[in-house]
Amino acid sequence: MKNGIGKFAAAYVRRPWLPLLVFLCLLAASAALSLLRSKIWAVPANALTMAALASFVGLPLAGIFNLVRRQWKTGILHLLAMPVGVVAVGSVLFFMMMSSMMGPSDDGFADSLVIPPDLVVAEPLGRAEARPSPDDDSFQRAMLDALSIPGGDDPTIVASCPALTQLRQNHPDVLARYLRCSSAWRVFTEDNNLFATRRWVVGDARQFTLHGYYTRHNLDMFRNSKIPEFQSRTTLGLSGKSWWRGNADTTRLSAGDSAPLRLSTGNQMHESHCVVSVGDIVVEIFEQSQAKERRLTKAALEQIEAELTPLAAQPTEKTLRACLPADSLRIGDPALELRNSFQPGLYDAYVWINPGEPGMVYLKAYEATQGTPLSANRLKESSNEWVGWSENPEELFLSNTHFSIYEGDWGKPYAARFEVWFVPDSGAPERKLLEKVFKIEGWQR
Repeated sequence: MKNGIGKFAAAYVRRPWLPLLVFLCLLAASAALSLLRSKIWAVPANALTMAALASFVGLPLAGIFNLVRRQWKTGILHLLAMPVGVVAVGSVLFFMMMSSMMGPSDDGFADSLVIPPDLVVAEPLGRAEARPSPDDDSFQRAMLDALSIPGGDDPTIVASCPALTQLRQNHPDVLARYLRCSSAWRVFTEDNNLFATRRWVVGDARQFTLHGYYTRHNLDMFRNSKIPEFQSRTTLGLSGKSWWRGNADTTRLSAGDSAPLRLSTGNQMHESHCVVSVGDIVVEIFEQSQAKERRLTKAALEQIEAELTPLAAQPTEKTLRACLPADSLRIGDPALELRNSFQPGLYDAYVWINPGEPGMVYLKAYEATQGTPLSANRLKESSNEWVGWSENPEELFLSNTHFSIYEGDWGKPYAARFEVWFVPDSGAPERKLLEKVFKIEGWQR
């Protein structure tokens, strides 16, 4: 046994083709088992992946060993095999990604499901039209106006947040209620931290995009409005942490600081990630745009201040209501609607509700005929929102989010019952507020 291992090790370092062959064989075997998508083969697939990584490390080690022994040709060939290995890894990853995206779904969830003819089933609304509606929101209008002005080369900003600082320190309950009641902010929990991310108006309605990032494509897919390329996200970290933890290019400031933001490159644009500490919360602004000047970051900070200044000056219920965007309140009956997104199985939910007390709403979903839960853990995580409330039950407040249903395949619709649940801040038992059955499809992996 020992002699066999010794002979293989000797051949491994002396033969220029053997280390690369071992790596390619292990990589191919690992990929093949992974594509089977079976728990039975998960452990051996992971073991082969680790062995492939170890064998890749063996390429430079074998090369160095031979160079030290003055076996120049063999050593150089071992080192030249490394780029081949990198290309092989990239090719395998690309193939597996395309296979997972384009290949058939493996759950077969909806294959035998039939929608009963007597069941009342609603159809999701059409996808929101990708067109700008800047007049519906002063924040959004200011951001687009900032983009329309050619930017300079100075990325310096002034992190001025006096109104936010004052509200957080002196009237945190008023600030929390305002953010929850405003249609422009989505207040949610992720990883046990509380955040408020800005919602934009897309077409005819507010829309919370995937992770809260907005780009030119959301507003002007076919460049009809000549909006420049950009990407932006504005978030308040209400637990004192930024939503994106950041990296070496993140600029961290305190309220009142003036400093140039660190710039990197993303989507062929200048990218910045700015985190401003305002007491025990943070303001987080992500920007990608063509100029080094941080036009969107400046506009976002200015608009947050303009929005909150009246409330900081007079923190009353009357002022709070006057500061809310016009589409924050609706009079009528509670409602739940789904809207199709860019692929089947991806949806936007619009809930108009008034729980009558502070708390969180979230969605549950079940296959309507058998009661099978749908995407239970992920759905709660993506749909939870702290919503507005009032003593008038006819006043309704918006909860809106983007989510995926993973059970089922494209082209195989089935009936799903969606329920809106409410968790009171008081600690009282959670309760169901609303339900509605929709005809949906699952997102096909």
